[in-house]
Amino acid sequence: METFTLREKIHNLIDSSNEDVLQSVFQLLEETEYTDNFKNILNDELADYQKSKSSITKNEMDELINKAMKK
Repeated sequence: METFTLREKIHNLIDSSNEDVLQSVFQLLEETEYTDNFKNILNDELADYQKSKSSITKNEMDELINKAMKK
């Protein structure tokens, strides 16, 4: 994907997202290195979402992020 397209998508995300979504995205971007465990947790969540098409709450996401970042 071209840089322009990525910037446009990020800009649209910022414009259309609420504060909670922006905080979650920022937390993910703030880290410079991702552990394998963190990546595995994100992959598991994505797989679960793709199967069930239901999302988790902000509090559940915060718990997962905090748990993954501690390991």
